[in-house]
Amino acid sequence: MAGNLDLRSQDQDASSYAALPGTAQTDFVPHNMTPMKSRLGCDREVAGSHPSRWVWELTHNDFSVCDMFERARNARLHSTYTWDHVHKLVINGNQSFRTPSSRVLSAICLNCHFHFIFKMAWDEAHVDSQCHQSQSQWPPRDNQFPWHHLAWVGSDLDAEIVNNHCKYYPLLAREYFVCSAPPCTFQITLEVSEPRMPTWWIQLLLDRDAIREQLKLARKEDPSRYEGATDDWVDQAPLNLNTYLKNLLESDPDDVRSISKRNKRFAVLFGPRCFPIFQELEFTEQVLDRDGVDDGVFTPTVPAPPGGPSGRTELGTYRAYLEDVRVEVQCLIHKAGQSLEQPMFCTPILLADLGCPEVVDAPVALHIKCYKMLGVMPTQSREIIVNAYKRQWELLGSRRKELVESLMAIAIDAGDEALSDYAITQSSVYDSQLERQGTSDDDGVVTQALNFLGLQPPNNYDAESIIEAFRQKLAVDPADAAIARSMLMLIARTSTDDSYQAALLMESDSKMSLDTAATILGLNVIDVPWQHAAETTKNKLDNSRGPEESEVYLDALDAVAVHTDSLKLKQAALELRQTDGHPHASAIGQPVDLALPVGLHNIGNTCYLNSLLQYLFTVKPIRDIVLNYEYSRLDLTDESIQARLLGWNKMNLERGEAVVAQAFVQELATLFRNLQSSDQAATRPSQRLANAVLLPHTLPDSQKQPPAEQPATALQPPPLPARPSPALPSKPLQDVDMASCGVVSVPESMDAGSNSSSRTLVDQADARSDRSYEKVETTATDGETKPTESAAQEPQPDADILMAGVEQIVAGPPAAGQTSETTDETSAPAEQTSGDTVPDDAVDSATIDQRVLNALEHQKRSSGTDQEDVGEVMGNIIYRLQAAIKPSSIDEKTGIQLEKIMETFFVTTVNYTKKFDENIYQHEISFDRLITAFPAPDGPCSLYDALGRNFDQQILEDSKLSRYTAIKTLPPVLHVLIQRSQTRGKNRKPVVIPEILYLDRYMDAPHSSPVFRRRVEDWALTHRIADLKSQLGKADPDPSHMKFLDYCINGTRSQSESGSERHQGSPPHVAATEETWDFDGPVEDDFLLVTPTQSDGVTASRFEQEEQRSMDVRGTDAAMRDMMDKELVQRERALEQHLDSMKSIPYRLHAVICHRGHLTSGHYWVWICDFEDEVWRWYNDAEVKENRNTAEVLHILSTSEEPYFLCYVRDEDKHEYVDAPKRQRPAEPSPEEAAPSAGPETDADGDVRLWDAEQSAPSGAVEGVGDWAPKYRIE
Repeated sequence: MAGNLDLRSQDQDASSYAALPGTAQTDFVPHNMTPMKSRLGCDREVAGSHPSRWVWELTHNDFSVCDMFERARNARLHSTYTWDHVHKLVINGNQSFRTPSSRVLSAICLNCHFHFIFKMAWDEAHVDSQCHQSQSQWPPRDNQFPWHHLAWVGSDLDAEIVNNHCKYYPLLAREYFVCSAPPCTFQITLEVSEPRMPTWWIQLLLDRDAIREQLKLARKEDPSRYEGATDDWVDQAPLNLNTYLKNLLESDPDDVRSISKRNKRFAVLFGPRCFPIFQELEFTEQVLDRDGVDDGVFTPTVPAPPGGPSGRTELGTYRAYLEDVRVEVQCLIHKAGQSLEQPMFCTPILLADLGCPEVVDAPVALHIKCYKMLGVMPTQSREIIVNAYKRQWELLGSRRKELVESLMAIAIDAGDEALSDYAITQSSVYDSQLERQGTSDDDGVVTQALNFLGLQPPNNYDAESIIEAFRQKLAVDPADAAIARSMLMLIARTSTDDSYQAALLMESDSKMSLDTAATILGLNVIDVPWQHAAETTKNKLDNSRGPEESEVYLDALDAVAVHTDSLKLKQAALELRQTDGHPHASAIGQPVDLALPVGLHNIGNTCYLNSLLQYLFTVKPIRDIVLNYEYSRLDLTDESIQARLLGWNKMNLERGEAVVAQAFVQELATLFRNLQSSDQAATRPSQRLANAVLLPHTLPDSQKQPPAEQPATALQPPPLPARPSPALPSKPLQDVDMASCGVVSVPESMDAGSNSSSRTLVDQADARSDRSYEKVETTATDGETKPTESAAQEPQPDADILMAGVEQIVAGPPAAGQTSETTDETSAPAEQTSGDTVPDDAVDSATIDQRVLNALEHQKRSSGTDQEDVGEVMGNIIYRLQAAIKPSSIDEKTGIQLEKIMETFFVTTVNYTKKFDENIYQHEISFDRLITAFPAPDGPCSLYDALGRNFDQQILEDSKLSRYTAIKTLPPVLHVLIQRSQTRGKNRKPVVIPEILYLDRYMDAPHSSPVFRRRVEDWALTHRIADLKSQLGKADPDPSHMKFLDYCINGTRSQSESGSERHQGSPPHVAATEETWDFDGPVEDDFLLVTPTQSDGVTASRFEQEEQRSMDVRGTDAAMRDMMDKELVQRERALEQHLDSMKSIPYRLHAVICHRGHLTSGHYWVWICDFEDEVWRWYNDAEVKENRNTAEVLHILSTSEEPYFLCYVRDEDKHEYVDAPKRQRPAEPSPEEAAPSAGPETDADGDVRLWDAEQSAPSGAVEGVGDWAPKYRIE
């Protein structure tokens, strides 16, 4: 296959040869997505193929990946001809068309009569990004896509196929394929359906012996009338049926003619034995008895005019059905050699639409593994082979070594010198670069980081390529700058190459390099006039999509000013920042509605935090603790810290934790006071507050650990079961090293719906377990359970992150399921700082405090303002609050230190487990900060049903166990997490949220009590109701389906059982008219009646029996459905009556935190109810709106996928525990007060500017905080 080299191939681009796919420096490549394309690679790697091979595999029933033909081989198909042969596809009827964004080809196999529909589509907005052969060149480049590469992305389920299966369109399979090229939106839906003519039709039409016998009898009974009849008639039944259908399809509705049964050709070729064919074609039969002779007619049903694009026939209609039957008849005519015209074959047209030539006479070598691996055909050009190699590289990330080997094998087989050089270079580069980075990526975080930057794993890229991808990412999505920097740092930390690492770390600094800033602004780095730079930045600010994006543009302009040392540009940047560039400049000067609460500005992907802060501000116990902190503050003495034991498992508190916790409360108090007194529409949370929420327990100034010494804990361990296991964890979990983790997962889609935030982590911590829990007691008893001192650990959202190269002083909340031994072990270093024995290198308390506070001030964005999960952050906040306060009391029996946080939020549950052969339950007590609800996998459900999946009885067949969970004690404020994480992405099914949640049905009860016995009955009713709904959902009342089912059960009709007397007793519908047909075959002009030679009474009787059996199928189905419907109503009524009596523990909905987007991207906001004013308020960062229609709010929440974190409050105590504080409206200032003062200076949105660290802060700047507090505040 040595091709001719053109001038371009002679001037080979060495960089294309020496770079693996996706690693060469090229122009930015857009990734255009469609809903179908988003399925690509979502759950497994799927190989693709070049269109030429795709068509060959289709016509030869040998798809490499798609299992359509395997399913067909195992299915029972009703067809006359076998289908497992090479398909010769011909165009069918008037059903193919083209629009600006779609193409439909309707085809039929000439041999087996199976129908193939090709529905091609593409995004008209990205039509210029489609793959096209004009982009082909040698050597190939990464940003050129000359040919499609089709990958299978799934098929419809059997239930959907059955639902769509009907007489007009007997669908067998629907398969989906997409082009995997990043910018291309081309996709194909392949639909295969059965022949429209059943076997008995074809047998009747081709029964030459029967036609010959009928012709013989006709000549005998009426010789003069049949004098011109020839023996050729025996082969002309398909020709005449084709003529009938042609005239019906092509004639005007007023010109449709009836067929007289007396027509001699019709009587001989068809006659009574073929009447069922015309009845199936929906011709109306008229029986006219004249002296014992049927003088009736068959009148066709007029099909509706074509209603598709460009006057084409719509699929699945009666007209399409007639066209399908006619083309099958034409196939019979063609195979009999009676057709004068050749059919129009579909394959050349299909290949032209796919943009590739047909490979004729493919050699046997196409079955060799290397060709299947790349999805190409032998004899194809090297450009096609390398294009397929690049596309497979993206699709098969775990098989790239095989791809390189396959490329080499094809090059050798082809004998192409240029292709061999390319393959050898690729193999050499792959082997050498695979060792360059030298680090594993078992947890997949490097893969995620590369994907986020638009690069394909593995990390075989040099530093320049990664930095260029980073710059292009910032230029396209400047709002994602913080995440992009985190990804760059992550990649750097996994390398052992010092220069490689240094280059990436320098580029990840928030102070941009000149090249990065110029790329973001779209400037030419060399000789940039300052006026041009300022004007370009202003234009970008005018088109900015949000404050985060604007901030990046302003930072980039600042960087250009600094690197070029331009004073004028610095002044221009300052002016833009103070006017157009200010994130909230547009709100300045607008009137403020002081009746609305104060909103919170997003300071960089902090919508998750803003939602929680607004909610916590309405919880009275939280507000009381924060605003009156001096009464509950934990003293920062070593003795007080050592004596403080957190939670039910009495976990030790580190000094660093206590310092961070008190700083958090200090910042929270400042924010709460600002929310009460601000006269602006929105205020800004401090960066220090965001840092304190998620500050990892690390401090600087330690030596860097080599990678080999770092813990090898994965970032995201596999999910735990939906409920805690009966036994304690066998071994503790280690802290996770920051060098190998600490970044969010790569988003499912880059176009996630977001209002002001971009990346989020939805429930990754909670996905590992349905709740954090601790086991206090496990015993085999049916009596009352009591906590013991052998408690496990306090429930917390996730493990803290240990940063390489720092000492562990600030410890965060422990990982869920971590044992107390783990806590003791990991806290040992910090204990040494405050114990009796102090090492020589230990630091005193004051030094630790100062270093922690410094860390709060200097944390990068990745520690405080990256998007996080609300459930996890709520756990962090609760932990910080607990660590900041002293206990209010101590339980004398257990030694548990109680305080207001535990009393307000923590719920006690009991997990019961019983073996099948035992009567006594094992049980364990858990203390949780929330309960979990699981949405239905296949449709909407109530919150009660979602909670039932957590609390109701479950049967574990493999373990021979049954288990359920009950609530032992409830807090006044109850949090419910709707667990939307699942293996295939976010569960988007709605959950119907009640305003009043009655929890009686989940409360613990003795197993011998009537309450528990009724609960067992309710479980049985619930399971039966679910089973009935499932069965009814699978059943299909569609008459066409029942007809298909009847046909499958009762078998095909014999020729003799389809006699002419089936409908002779039916009344006439259409008057007979004279026949004036234009036949494709011979025509007879006489209209004499052809009398049947015999009347088979046995035939009629047997057919009536068969019809009765058909009615039995329908009747049985209807009876079964009716029984199930009645039982379902009965069971639901019984369950409803049971549950209606259980309404003594009501909780009222107070707040709902919502999330829109995917598991790894999106935006948070919160709805909060003001019970006093009877109004719901919608807090979306800085925006606040009201809705007084509770029913409307509940409808919005209950019909969408957005509710994620529900907050209920005990109904009788709602005014005691929650309220919505009103603004403290400022009084009108006197003239003296209105005069300028030397007080604190505020910025445009009313926030207090930072005090100089050398100046003394105003007295009482932060109430309730000791001398260690910093001398400034941020509002």
